[in-house]
Amino acid sequence: MDEKALAGLKFSEALPRHLAVATLTTRLADIEGALHTMEEPLRFNVVERK
Repeated sequence: MDEKALAGLKFSEALPRHLAVATLTTRLADIEGALHTMEEPLRFNVVERK
């Protein structure tokens, strides 16, 4: 976690570090995008090297 992002968090001085990190992590997470990506079909291409 970027220290500047933690410092810019409102009430960051009032929060223990682990709660500040958890708050920013939650705010920055793209849950919908991750779920959409996981729903896409997956294909593996194996290239045989000699």
